[in-house]
Amino acid sequence: MHFSCKRFNHLFVLSTAAIVCVSISLTVCSAQSYERLPRVHGVAQLERLPSLDEGPSVNRPHLEPHRTIKFAGGSIELDVPDGWWAEEVPFGREVRLVVAPQRPTNLRKMPSDAMWMAYHVTAVEESRDAETLSREVSQRLRMIVGGNAKLSPPTPFLVGKWNAAVAEFAGSDPSVPGVAVTGRHVLVRTDWGVFEFHASAPDAVVETRSETWTKTWESLLLNPPDATTNPVANGVQSPVSIIGDWKSYRSRMRFSEDGRVVIVPDAVGSNRTANPVTGSFDARDDLVFVRWDDGSRLNFRWRLEGNDLFLTDHEGQISHLKRVLN
Repeated sequence: MHFSCKRFNHLFVLSTAAIVCVSISLTVCSAQSYERLPRVHGVAQLERLPSLDEGPSVNRPHLEPHRTIKFAGGSIELDVPDGWWAEEVPFGREVRLVVAPQRPTNLRKMPSDAMWMAYHVTAVEESRDAETLSREVSQRLRMIVGGNAKLSPPTPFLVGKWNAAVAEFAGSDPSVPGVAVTGRHVLVRTDWGVFEFHASAPDAVVETRSETWTKTWESLLLNPPDATTNPVANGVQSPVSIIGDWKSYRSRMRFSEDGRVVIVPDAVGSNRTANPVTGSFDARDDLVFVRWDDGSRLNFRWRLEGNDLFLTDHEGQISHLKRVLN
């Protein structure tokens, strides 16, 4: 994709878990405007597609007050609409930046009146051509909006030198019966991963919301991730390969270059706080020896498949984590 985030049993947290890094020097890209969604309830093919121009970022005039935020190791930079809420939200093995008119009451589900973005780390050599991205955007969108929504055919396009694909949908709000929802979904394949952008709103406000989506898209910058916080291994499976941030289903895990390790459980419910578990680790060959600061110990065998990390404990339980940008 492409578009310019107590007490508990350690094993449970790991098996249910964070964010990593890739550093590439590339030109910053800035986003240009795209056609607003049609007013009709049906899904129409886009007449004009979003595009990104390569080149240095420039200061643009803004028509209303705004605040600029960065996400995913600085790889995503955008202006938050004035008065809107924005926050990094853990979602399964992903971390998403959610931008909405107001804070959702339930962060375990993505709000239907919102924009959200994510970056999926991929190997530099892992190419995705236009045909593959078009197929993936349809599959991804179907997974997000469900089988009853109506999808437009995917449209491939270029974002600077990067392949991209976009599709629109019309469906219903699963949490509010009888409310129709319209939106769009974009995937962009950059040199350091796949950028994902999703926007949707109830049909009653979609015309107004699409204007906000357009302004946000115009402010969007896609940058190389911060090399200082997002190191990348050289492709060889060595202990340095696990350095960085990872996300499991219910928590995040970070292995730091200084030998420290931290696990932070997802805090997405009301009045929940994420109390981290910290310790030190020593990686030797395919083994990771962890000594938590409370004195307890835990050992793992680790294995990498692309940007998926598998940790197997002494009981044979396997934890699956995804590399993420932080």
